[in-house]
Amino acid sequence: MRGLIVAAGEGKRMRPITYWRPKPLVPIADVPLMVHILRGFVAAGVSEICVVVGHLRQQMIDTLGDGSAWGASIHYEVQEEAHGTGAAVLLARDYLADPSTGSGSGDEPFMLSWGDILVPPSHYRRVVDAYGPDVDGVLSANPVDDPWEGAAVYVDGGLVSRVVEKPDRGTSTTKFNNAGIFILPGEVLDLTAALPPSTRGEVELPQAIDQLLTAGRRLRAVEVEGYWSDVARVGTAIAINAKVIRALGGHLWVSATADIHPSATILAPIYVEAGATIGAGATVGPNVSLHRGATIGAGAKVSNAILLAGASVGENCRIDWCYAEDEAAVPGGTVLPGRADAPFVLPPPR
Repeated sequence: MRGLIVAAGEGKRMRPITYWRPKPLVPIADVPLMVHILRGFVAAGVSEICVVVGHLRQQMIDTLGDGSAWGASIHYEVQEEAHGTGAAVLLARDYLADPSTGSGSGDEPFMLSWGDILVPPSHYRRVVDAYGPDVDGVLSANPVDDPWEGAAVYVDGGLVSRVVEKPDRGTSTTKFNNAGIFILPGEVLDLTAALPPSTRGEVELPQAIDQLLTAGRRLRAVEVEGYWSDVARVGTAIAINAKVIRALGGHLWVSATADIHPSATILAPIYVEAGATIGAGATVGPNVSLHRGATIGAGAKVSNAILLAGASVGENCRIDWCYAEDEAAVPGGTVLPGRADAPFVLPPPR
């Protein structure tokens, strides 16, 4: 089985970060979001992967390369202009075809994820294990209070009965949202290619999935166990950072070669890479990631923050809910009282 990751969007809700960094390359805990997805695919036995890129595509290609660093073999397709999720998927049609036929159609299944979905690594294997001869595909679903912001997934006897895109708030009678990770039969590509543009002028993959269900195809629903995020906004990225550190790093994920002063206070969850420095009397955490060469000065207090490579916080600063790009610098004594819904973003120096 081959895989497909669609990572071409502009990430408008993640601005201003996505003016200079594509959303799938925003680091969450130890690696960029996109690498978490690649790791999950490979761990599930799906190593031949097409990545559809678009916005700031060269950064994506330069960072991910051929995928061999994570045990994958990556093929790239470029979406020049956004014309919907279905149009993006169709760019991979030839790659996903049955290699024995060379055609862009048929029944060869493929694994699909959107390039901004973050779930526990084990979920990908659960999706693959759920696929078998008794079903035509698998759809991941995550429990929510009300799926009005996404797509309501109705489940009957473990199978998806219908999917309602963007339902009005309070109208859904299901707790499940479309989690954005699938195994789909190859025929969905033919259905997608035949779709007329939606009212938004786009080719929408959910319409093809609806047609699969209407035709009686069986999609098994697999519930996401643990965290799920579409990492939509800067505050979302900072918040999910804590959950990923807990899940993967055991609360305190600190390199043995980080330079941490004995009088500093570390509050879990926290991720500290090699070469990072925490000064005397500083209080760091909870929920802080310090990437290689990041520095926190003496007496500073930093919480709910992601500091990328070479970023620095001066002495006696007070920082909360902040994302600092590579080499960004906060002068000593600065107070940045961010919030989850209004975090501070420090761009890279020009």
